Amino acid sequence: MRVVKLMPMVMVALGLAQNAIADAIRVELKTGDVLYGETLRETDEQMLIRHPLLGDIGIPRDDIKTFAIGAGAIAKAQTPQPAKVVKVEPPKHADGGLLGLGWLKDWDRRLEAGVSGASGVSSNQQAHVGFMADYEDPQVRWQQRARFFRSESEGDETANSAMVSINRDDLMPGSPWFSFAGGRFDRDEFQDWRNRVAINGGVGLQMVKTERYRLLGRLGLGATHSWGGPEGQNTAPEGLLGFDMDWKVSKQQSVALANTLYPSLKHSGEFRNVTTFDWIIDLDKEAGLGLKLGVVNEHESEREDGLDKNDFKYTSALIWRL
Repeated sequence: MRVVKLMPMVMVALGLAQNAIADAIRVELKTGDVLYGETLRETDEQMLIRHPLLGDIGIPRDDIKTFAIGAGAIAKAQTPQPAKVVKVEPPKHADGGLLGLGWLKDWDRRLEAGVSGASGVSSNQQAHVGFMADYEDPQVRWQQRARFFRSESEGDETANSAMVSINRDDLMPGSPWFSFAGGRFDRDEFQDWRNRVAINGGVGLQMVKTERYRLLGRLGLGATHSWGGPEGQNTAPEGLLGFDMDWKVSKQQSVALANTLYPSLKHSGEFRNVTTFDWIIDLDKEAGLGLKLGVVNEHESEREDGLDKNDFKYTSALIWRL
């Protein structure tokens, strides 16, 4: 009889124990603190819990990051979760510009040096040094080039030429059309004009653009002014019709081809044509080293007697990305 009388009391105690376990709560605050206690009451604004040391506490729901109710939920919340493997990318080196001076910051800058040959005006081997810089964002595209050639044969200078050019494309986001303006200075001791400045401008059309290939067309007007040669000073207006092609053959190789025709607007039938081809091979991307094979041909329809109409140069040079 005594056992029978004790059974209701045991059942009540077990029920109270289970209810206490079910009401256990673990609250993680947004500050990182964790509180344990018993759930007393919940509202839309706060959660009221009974802390073993702090007593009854009302916690605003806006301060709660997570919470778990019941012994099983608390045990799961306390179980360390397997760490996620996160690949940390190395920080990108901040571009301080050319030689760290801030000039041409965020441009693609390359220095090239090597040997080259020329046939036409002169046939020889010659030293070659060049500098290239390119920049593009959604609004503008820049291209700057500078090259110097010099050679000697049996103690006599047989080639001495320098060129500096710059071109700007003003882009129209969402449209394949753009406008451009450019200029170029040439000095060549073995040309009949010696010094020449050319300026031009016009409109362009992006005819093809993919992830690896781009083709641009250009149409415009310009003028040249030459001095220092046998003919003295000469200024002539000219047209412009050309195209630029860039092709990323692979991660290590790229090809650039451009051809521009400049018909004379002063003398009918006269023109000059400039063709350039560059093949760049990356040898060591981290060190910024590569190899460039290039070809340049400038054709002029009218030249002095004895001078070839084509001034053909090829280059083989190491390049260093600055």
